[in-house]
Amino acid sequence: MQKTKFIKRLVLLITLLNLTSCQFSNPSQSNNQPLKANNVTSTEETDVSLNWFTDSQLKPTDTVSASEAKAFVRNVYQMIDDKIFDPAFKKAERKQQQQDLLATINTQPSWSRAELTERISNELNKLSVSHLRILDPVEGETLFRIFEQKPLPDITPTPSVSAEMRGEVGILRVESFIVPLITKAELDRAKAQLAQAQVILIDVRGNGGGFGSSISYLVEDIIGPDKVLSRDRTREGLQAREPYVFRGYFDDAINAEAKAEIELSQTYSYIEWRTRLEAQVDPRPHFILVDEQCGSACDLFAGIIKDYGSAKILGVRTMGALLGGDAFRLRWQGFALIAPTVQVILPKGHMIEGVGVQPDIEIPECANGGNQCLEKAIAIADAAI
Repeated sequence: MQKTKFIKRLVLLITLLNLTSCQFSNPSQSNNQPLKANNVTSTEETDVSLNWFTDSQLKPTDTVSASEAKAFVRNVYQMIDDKIFDPAFKKAERKQQQQDLLATINTQPSWSRAELTERISNELNKLSVSHLRILDPVEGETLFRIFEQKPLPDITPTPSVSAEMRGEVGILRVESFIVPLITKAELDRAKAQLAQAQVILIDVRGNGGGFGSSISYLVEDIIGPDKVLSRDRTREGLQAREPYVFRGYFDDAINAEAKAEIELSQTYSYIEWRTRLEAQVDPRPHFILVDEQCGSACDLFAGIIKDYGSAKILGVRTMGALLGGDAFRLRWQGFALIAPTVQVILPKGHMIEGVGVQPDIEIPECANGGNQCLEKAIAIADAAI
């Protein structure tokens, strides 16, 4: 089977799962075909593609026996043990969670799929680890249609980049770092609309992340050429001393950026990502507007800017979700586990997982989507002219 892991170094769920208003817990989204569970027991058969979700015939109201429920719990936690970037990371907590869940399952003879996955998800949330989540068939289909560039039913994703002028302040809005929602061509068109601006305000509020290398599209003209963006390690790279160095970004046509990044991540277990040697700095003052929904690749973008001090960060502290994730099949057809497989380190050696990026100038109105956030940021940017 062709490997289609489109999730490496992502932060995916926060933004993408908001694209669909339906949830797997809604029975109307399920078909009435006979129950058909696919027991995936080999860790070699873990690659996920769109078909894994669309071929599922399972319903949220299906009931499974206590023994099958326990097998699913063990499958989830064994997959985490096998795939997490550091086997020792919160190992004791994971083991205790599994034991507690197995004990809970013994309290009743059967469980619905929706009820069981909700129980497991609640426990995983307690670990406070980014990119650790179960995908059900509806969520998985939504996500993988984006990555494989297949149309979403009843949903037309719009480009995540836009631009507008407010006086002499040019506002560049970037809602996602996910290809194809962001491309170099779209970003260049938006930047061209701000050619007359005296100062640039980059608004990444609510940006749930995307492909790490997409950041180069935006950050290189702020920090300049041949600058470290991040260093990534998988569990195989924990003992590596010197990273493989990659400069620049990929051709984003037909999702080549995503595929190339995956191939690189699969080849090298320790990678240092840098801006291009030919990058040109935009001399205009830059401000970055963030909020608590800026996560993963957005966290990384803000962290890079913070490390180099090349622009002022405005708003409130970012999410602090900076582990790279990947998707793996679970034993039920259409269900997958997002597991943190990559540790991401900022240019100056900082790790902001669970910490986030603190703004240089705090704007309390930016918390919880406050109405005056953008106006306050524009006023600060305008004062720099």
